Amino acid sequence: MQLFICNQIEAKSAEIQITDNSELVNQLRKVLRAKSWYKFFIQDKAWNKRYNVELVSFIEKWVTVKVLWIEEKTGEFKKLWMLIALPNKQEKLELIIQKLTEIWVTDIFLWSAERSQIKIINDNKLARIEKIIKEAVEQSRWWNFPKIEIIKDIKELWKNRNFTVFDLPKGQGNNWKLSNTLPLLWVVGPEWWLSTKDYGSFPSNYTVQSLWDLVLRMETAAIVWSWYLKNCK
Repeated sequence: MQLFICNQIEAKSAEIQITDNSELVNQLRKVLRAKSWYKFFIQDKAWNKRYNVELVSFIEKWVTVKVLWIEEKTGEFKKLWMLIALPNKQEKLELIIQKLTEIWVTDIFLWSAERSQIKIINDNKLARIEKIIKEAVEQSRWWNFPKIEIIKDIKELWKNRNFTVFDLPKGQGNNWKLSNTLPLLWVVGPEWWLSTKDYGSFPSNYTVQSLWDLVLRMETAAIVWSWYLKNCK
């Protein structure tokens, strides 16, 4: 059943009105060809509740639905933090953000590594990323939007985190002697790996992990590694 993240929601007894949402009306009318009996989920970005609803009517930018039942979020989801170097193309960044959202990564930090081709993200690109996150949340039925933060100085992340780097650097051995009390921050480098300067920006007690001798594209590495962490760690 389709989930829609909606703003401008007005609850009235057993009915909910969704206002100023031409995108939803377009989806219902032209894509889903929904009739008055059509059932779907709606959720506000800030809610801990998800409403299973039945379509009553829609016109222009307005949708009226009948509430069938309410699903509540239970408990807190485990944090999964990823530090991602900006890649060489905007399309790769969008793919990474989309898939990490679907895998339910909770916090995504972005930074410009020495070999990153993209150095800044302007407001238009940030707006597009937010749209991609919204669509990925709807696709995966994730409860929360991941937090996206652009980091200029990695030292901001040093405190109370175990840095573990996913890379294939020569001369670096694997080491799993991490603090059991601190959360993990997983680092994915850019194309052609992280530089000596990048490694110098990490805390002295960072560790390195890899998938044997596989050399993966950056977007593949970010997706595969986060999925592995979410399910096998």
